[in-house]
Amino acid sequence: MRKFQNKSLIAIVAVSLLIALLVVSESFTNGTTLTLYSVLQLPTRIASAVFQTGYELLHFKSIANENSRLKRDVAALSSRAAAMDEAVSENRRLKGLLSLKDRIAKRSVAAKVTGRDFSNWGESLIINKGSGNGIKEEMAVLASGVVIGKVTAVGIGSSRVSLITDPEVRVSVVSQRGRAGGLMYGIAHGRCIMKFISKDADIKAGDTVVTSAVSGVYPAGFLAGRVLDVKMEFNGMYQFAVIEPVINAMAVEEVLAVE
Repeated sequence: MRKFQNKSLIAIVAVSLLIALLVVSESFTNGTTLTLYSVLQLPTRIASAVFQTGYELLHFKSIANENSRLKRDVAALSSRAAAMDEAVSENRRLKGLLSLKDRIAKRSVAAKVTGRDFSNWGESLIINKGSGNGIKEEMAVLASGVVIGKVTAVGIGSSRVSLITDPEVRVSVVSQRGRAGGLMYGIAHGRCIMKFISKDADIKAGDTVVTSAVSGVYPAGFLAGRVLDVKMEFNGMYQFAVIEPVINAMAVEEVLAVE
């Protein structure tokens, strides 16, 4: 390829010089009064333009190929960097799970989320551990130290986790600041409602709620949600609060099932 390009350049130069000589010869033959410098100026410009155009044409394909190669290299490096970031992120999450296991005295099983089911009738996750791994129904499920639900169906190698936003799930909770206790229900669409709060209890928007010691399923003291709003029940005997989970279940990738 290089030899071909060199030969092509030599040919272009030769043709350019030939054109220049022809123009000069024609000028002298016609008895033109231009000086030698003036006569040579035009063909020199023509030869230079022809040479430059030929050079660009010959190198255009190699430049385009080089550009494509550089783009492929950049894409490969970006992909490699993304894979490294993902590995670091997963390692950090797994370390968090191990740390959480150390905090809990009860038996626990770590699992990965393999599926999600969000509908008008329920909100749940599918995990890659089942009865063969020690998973049982009614085990509490946590992610990043936060209560997200409980195991409601168990297979040999996978299980279903109903989230705290599922209408069938109940969690006994207490507000951290004012110690107002109540029962939290799922109301779907990423929200919960905390009911049976004493009408005189100190609870307001912005308070965090944690699992209560009276809960038979969930370990006590784990974060469950944040209060969005507080209202009085129609009968005037209790308050109720709208609760937002602190973790988006759509983003959960690893969980810890606790017996």
